[in-house]
Amino acid sequence: MLGWLNKKKQTPQGLIGLETGPEGIALAQVERDTEGRARLLRCLFKAAAPAEQAQVLKDWVQELQLQGAAVNFLLHPASYQLLLLDCPDVPEEELRDAMRWRLKDLISQPLETVVTDLIALPADAYRGRSRMAYCAVLEKQQMEQAARLLRQAGLRLQSIDITEMAFRNLGLQAGAAAINLALLRLRSSEGLISVQNGADLYMARRIEQGIERADGNYAAITLEVQRSLDYFESQLGKGYINRLLLLPMKRDGEQAMQALAGGLAVNLQRLSLEDLFGDDVPLLDEREQAYCLTAVGAALRQENS
Repeated sequence: MLGWLNKKKQTPQGLIGLETGPEGIALAQVERDTEGRARLLRCLFKAAAPAEQAQVLKDWVQELQLQGAAVNFLLHPASYQLLLLDCPDVPEEELRDAMRWRLKDLISQPLETVVTDLIALPADAYRGRSRMAYCAVLEKQQMEQAARLLRQAGLRLQSIDITEMAFRNLGLQAGAAAINLALLRLRSSEGLISVQNGADLYMARRIEQGIERADGNYAAITLEVQRSLDYFESQLGKGYINRLLLLPMKRDGEQAMQALAGGLAVNLQRLSLEDLFGDDVPLLDEREQAYCLTAVGAALRQENS
């Protein structure tokens, strides 16, 4: 769980997940009952240029009466770096600072201009041979821009997350407890695959191929995904993957599903809002869900996981 900002108690309105990107802005709101069961209250996407998104957000806050609501702001994948590094042999309380110092020679920006955080892999990852962690790197200027965007809209910035953690939250909601569950997203220029067991993230890898480059031929994407699955099973020491969930796609979803199902040695299933929350969800087609689902993952964040 990323800890860039102090954690605060959620408001009665639940938690809002918000993601901005080059194509538009997505907002999801999740409320939990006293037993922790999640209910999706709303899920919105509006195509808008970056310069227009502040006004879109202000309008939503006014129309939906969201003033003061807590927000988990989700960083677009292009706005941060994520590096998998060996952890130095230091006490746990010194690990964060030690990892930040290790990044000095691996990033182009001066350390004083970035914010860093880490996601330590479970102790049994890589069969316990090596202590590893994912290090996220974000420019301070981008964090300040996110805070300003929300403040001007009348929202409260509670936390900042990355896509890989939104995937982890979706996996938990989809039933990852005690099984190896993988999530796969394919976009125009790239993709992302993650593997978790329960709340523990074990692997997150970028897929270099996108659906535009594939142009209807998914052989290269299938090969890259299978290699990632094989890597997990051979190197992480957690056994085979029980299920692989394909997230909604902006286009060619059925074609991609058929191609992947025919080429991957895994139990492949499609994931939708209905799978996560049942029938009581906003009615969105697959394209709309593709734009919204990671914002839903951000809204599913829980402070104790």
